[in-house]
Formats: sequence, C-alpha cells, structure tokens
Amino acid sequence: MIIAHRGVSFTLPENSLPAFEASWELGVDGIEGDFHLTKDGEIVCIHDEDTERVCKTTAIIHKSTLQDLKKLELYYEGDTSLNIKIPTLTEVIKTVPKGKKIFIEIKCGTEIVSPLLSQLSKSKMNADQIVIISFNSDVIKTVKNLNPVYKAFFLYSCEDARDIDDVIKEALKIKANGISTDNESSKLFVEKVIDSGLEYHSWTIDDADVALQLIEWGASSITTNDPESIMKKIQA
Repeated sequence: MIIAHRGVSFTLPENSLPAFEASWELGVDGIEGDFHLTKDGEIVCIHDEDTERVCKTTAIIHKSTLQDLKKLELYYEGDTSLNIKIPTLTEVIKTVPKGKKIFIEIKCGTEIVSPLLSQLSKSKMNADQIVIISFNSDVIKTVKNLNPVYKAFFLYSCEDARDIDDVIKEALKIKANGISTDNESSKLFVEKVIDSGLEYHSWTIDDADVALQLIEWGASSITTNDPESIMKKIQA
C-alpha cells in the first residue's frame, strides 16, 4: 500500500483537506495524518503541539478550543484566497473513499483514545479502513485494550538505536499489530519483525528505489511525501 504522508504536502499545506483530497486524486491506498486533542475535547489534524510552523501564529493545541483554532489559517504560498483551516478528524474522515485507508497518528497521550474511539464508532468507515499509529506505547496499549478491532502499529525511529529484538518485544507486549519504522537498509530488521508475526510498515520513504527494495523485503505499506513517484516506480 502507498500511503500519502500528511497528504500531498509538497504543494499543499500538510494535514489539510486539500492535501488529502489531492492524494485521493493520485490514487493512493491511504492517507496518514497527525492528530491532537483540543482543550474542549475535539480532535484536530495537526502535527505539532502548537500552530507556529503551519499558521505563522502561535496557539497551543491542548490549551485552545476548536473555535480558537478554526479562526486561524494554514500558511500557503499558493492561492491565498483558499483560506485553508486546520481540519477536524471528522472532516478528514469524510474525504476517505470507500475501500481506502486512513493512518491516524496520535501525537499526544492516552487522553485522546476514548474520544477517538467514540468518533470512529460513529463514522461510516469500516474498521479495516482505520489504522492507529503512535510512538507512545501506552497509546497503542490503551487502543488495543479498549477496542482491539482496530489495527494499531507501534512507531519506531532508527535514530533511537534500540535493539531490534527489544522493539519487537515491546510491540508484542502492547498487542500492536505491527511495527512502522524509518529503516531503509536493514533486511534483517524487516525479517525479524515479520518472523515475529507482526506486520512491517515503512515511513517516510521518498526514494523510489528504496521503497521498491523495502516492498521486496516484505513491507506492507510505504508512507511517503511523494506518492506519485513511488507509484510510478512500482508500476513500471
């Protein structure tokens, strides 16, 4: 599967509805978005803990209401008349076509899990269209304990330089369905994850040759900023 990282974020504001809609037009298998919980218990799609980088004005997400955040505009060098806003989880889900997937990356803590699962249960999406991902093992553990119907992947960065076996043990302990990592060169890592019974997924891979190698090794998905180039390489 080819997953658009924060949507088509090379040319449109990351984690925005236009970026996600452009992803679907390319024919990707899924989108990946980042989510935080607001002060008033709403779930919004934004990567950072505050709005400084994407809005050029600062509001801290967990200290802001949805109404506060909707007053802001996502920075965009293109058509400024578009007035692109920070979307809610509900708004993002509505863009997802039937049969396509959404990878929901939780960027805060376990406080988001109950409202997240509540919103997902009320959506029209099938459980197999939804994947929850997080670097926070407590988030994955809580999701799987509260509603194991949803797939959940443990995120791991190779910069952490942890022993592969320890990462796999932790993923199994928290009942994750898979591991998603930025490994680009270790076939052994891929093999060990798959041999343990977990799914192996890759992020954020923008080199088409690397993506093809990872797929050959057994990666189930490639999350990328450049889905168009990756898909062309695979289809060649």
